[in-house]
Amino acid sequence: MPSKTAHWRVFLTAWVALSLMSIAWALASPLGSGPDEPAHIIKAASVVRGELVGPQGDTGNIVEVPRSAAWTATQDCYRFDLNQDAGCAPGLEGSGSETVTTETSAGYNNPVYYAAVGWPSLLLTGESGLYAVRIVSALISSAMLACAFMLVAGWQRRSVPAVGLLVALTPMVIYVNGVVNPSAFEISGSLAVFAAMLSIVLHPNRELLVQRLTIVAVSAVLALGARTVSPLWVALAIVLPLLLLGRRGLAPLLRNRAVIVSAIVVALVAIAAVAWNPISTRLAVDARTTPSSTSGFEVFPDVGSSPLFGFMKMITLSVTNGNDMIGNFGWMDTPVPDTTIVVWTVLLGALVLAAIYLLRRRQAVFGLALVLCFFFVPPLIQAAFITTGGYIWQGRYGLPTLTMLAFGLAAVLASVIPHKGKSRPPIGSATRIVAIIAAVFVYAQSYAFASAVHRFTVGSSTAWKQMVTQPAWAPPGGVVLSLAIFGAGALLLAAVVVSLHLMKNPFDHDEKEGRREDLTPRTV
Repeated sequence: MPSKTAHWRVFLTAWVALSLMSIAWALASPLGSGPDEPAHIIKAASVVRGELVGPQGDTGNIVEVPRSAAWTATQDCYRFDLNQDAGCAPGLEGSGSETVTTETSAGYNNPVYYAAVGWPSLLLTGESGLYAVRIVSALISSAMLACAFMLVAGWQRRSVPAVGLLVALTPMVIYVNGVVNPSAFEISGSLAVFAAMLSIVLHPNRELLVQRLTIVAVSAVLALGARTVSPLWVALAIVLPLLLLGRRGLAPLLRNRAVIVSAIVVALVAIAAVAWNPISTRLAVDARTTPSSTSGFEVFPDVGSSPLFGFMKMITLSVTNGNDMIGNFGWMDTPVPDTTIVVWTVLLGALVLAAIYLLRRRQAVFGLALVLCFFFVPPLIQAAFITTGGYIWQGRYGLPTLTMLAFGLAAVLASVIPHKGKSRPPIGSATRIVAIIAAVFVYAQSYAFASAVHRFTVGSSTAWKQMVTQPAWAPPGGVVLSLAIFGAGALLLAAVVVSLHLMKNPFDHDEKEGRREDLTPRTV
């Protein structure tokens, strides 16, 4: 029987795997190529130098940062042109360490994310410092995602939830971890909080309660300050699992001292994050006076439209936003291959169909709540914002709801899928199913990654072999190194999922002894 430290080994292995995949994206994406990444890089460089906001300028907030940070805003010659490689962008001259005055459209954003990831720019100069900022963001975000795998390791039935985590981790989730963007903390932190809450509700264990609450508190602290809407995602991650409990299950939790302490910590940080929102939304109000950018396209379209218009526009764009949640890299100008979209659509659809067929009572209410949040909360947010701020929604903004939908359905399905008697699939068959899904995950993720590398190095219309033999732009260490790092990480993560399916529960002996010290009954 495995020792009780087995789940920590799962965490470390998953962290390494996710970090490799995210760091591969950090290397293989040209600097400044992420969504609004120049603005976020400039913001990070200014925050760690003590300038949290900066005065309002013509196109953003005026700050002083190293020239290398401001240089990322010049890397735009290949945006929105799939056939143009990144080799057209001007290189950084000199060390880039001298201070310059520039503007950032992220100036009003909450500084928490930027303070957490921007400090390497104080230690390293030029492009090295910028890549280091990306890598720090990748490591922290990957650690939060790895917590979800560690939590599942402490569950009795892990196969379906582990597969659910693979479905939740779309290529876009991993990609965002590898660029400088606060969405990384929002998505990863929300999923970690949600996984910890489901662990507390579905698989109560007094020995693990403090660990789970620590994950809730730390992940929530990092996620709450990421974006204006982040407190809503964290609130859903905390509240939705409680739908699986009745009064008898909820009361012991609310009386527990560790629960009370963690709740106070999360509440205080949430209050601070919400208090910052009036500052961050000032940029949206300024949209009325800044209708377009120098590139000639409207930055905030539909300003002044009615909430109903905003809601219906989101509904009509559901398929587009759904595809973008699976993957649309760069400035939303590098979509994943159709094969990758089909894979995630089939896997997520299978979870939803299984939930419709199998879930009953509180489980069905929980599943319905997840589906409703996924389909209707983003349109409601856009409806509330469109009159003063315009249409601002991008597909990745809804990823917290997608990750919670995929993992949440898998978590409750695990408790209702037959596992005893003749109805239980043979162990070998179950292992083959998990292995096939893991292999499909590796293929679809790797294909999406390689396609993006192909686009950045030689342009999408050029022969694939040229991205290795004659790249017009190449990531640090070369194309082959980035492909190898990503492939190794994807294979290792697949191995983690298969091992979770095969491993014995280190706490099974507690269940067999019939311990009655759990804080929350399994009322689902």
